Amino acid sequence: MLKMMMLLMLSLPFGDADHEAHAVYDKTLEQIPGDAIHTVVETHFDLETSFNFAAVGDVLIHDHLYEDVETESGYDFISRVDEVAPYLQDKDLVFMNQETPIGGEELRLSGYPMFNAPLEAADLLEHLNADIVSLANNHTLDRSTEGVERTTDILKEKGIEYVGANISPEDRKRQRIIDVEGVSVGFLAYTYGTNGIPVPEGEDHLVNLIDMPTILSDMEDLRDEVDMLVVSMHQGNEYEEFPRDEHVQQFEQIADAGADIILGHHPHVLQPVDIYEREDGEETVIAYSLGNFFSAQQSLETKLGGIIGFDITYSGGDEDISVDAVKFMPTYMHSNEFDDFELVPLTDAAEYGLNDAGGVYQDVSDHMKYYTDEVEVVEYLE
Repeated sequence: MLKMMMLLMLSLPFGDADHEAHAVYDKTLEQIPGDAIHTVVETHFDLETSFNFAAVGDVLIHDHLYEDVETESGYDFISRVDEVAPYLQDKDLVFMNQETPIGGEELRLSGYPMFNAPLEAADLLEHLNADIVSLANNHTLDRSTEGVERTTDILKEKGIEYVGANISPEDRKRQRIIDVEGVSVGFLAYTYGTNGIPVPEGEDHLVNLIDMPTILSDMEDLRDEVDMLVVSMHQGNEYEEFPRDEHVQQFEQIADAGADIILGHHPHVLQPVDIYEREDGEETVIAYSLGNFFSAQQSLETKLGGIIGFDITYSGGDEDISVDAVKFMPTYMHSNEFDDFELVPLTDAAEYGLNDAGGVYQDVSDHMKYYTDEVEVVEYLE
């Protein structure tokens, strides 16, 4: 049988000069637009991707802090966060509220009530893996225009994005979008005011003030450009452990406008986290106040802060963003009055002299879950 097949094959007209030649055609290939490819891939392939996102409260550089960390060569803030830094350094995206200008010694260092931090404060942000910081707060203008400019300059040097303060009208219009694992995350930030310091004439761009029509307009412009939207609000009443009704309504209005996560700052104490069901049926995580993260305030409530963490999953569609596994890791800012500052996980605070540390941890856990049990309070953030 094999011999017969070979004979048949040899009898075929391979290479026969009399055989009709095959026709050859030229074909022009046109480039397919990238958005068309993206649409096809999204439709027919599973593009699910995920990343983790973490945020903290106020980085509030009091004079007691920088005096405590001063060395012969500068200011060593980094040595005071060794116990907490790893829980931010392994995150894909990190947001912080930089409460004080970072203008350096040329603008005269100072603490409360008109702050200006050493340039090494930016080293701290970099060490803690900050990708973006809010500069919209009541101390934004403590060193006026030059303070904003010097702060943004040092952040640019460190490769850290900023939002909520701007150096020009063009900078105010610039959209803050960070790409994480192929997912575009947009950020907006606003403050209720600047401690009565007037915005310099003709420089309204310097700080984003809370004005609901402006906020909603900014959100509308950014919402369609990103897969996920985070809004930071410097709002609330200092040292109050729960948000006031008018602030709850304001945050919920922002949620219904399409924010996926809202991060609250200013009270300097922790306020609960809520999972708010929006009018469109989706959910928004609202952290009404993340409290102080790194500061020199001395009451127990102001020494308590934390890291809020999220698992973000994106499935490729316009509405396929999911914010899951909301976790909160409480932190404690240890000090011997105004010396020996050290930021540590709250669960370890007994080792740093905190009385009834276990009871404090339980109180914080109950407090942060006051609005919802969907928030998991953890000793250490994975």
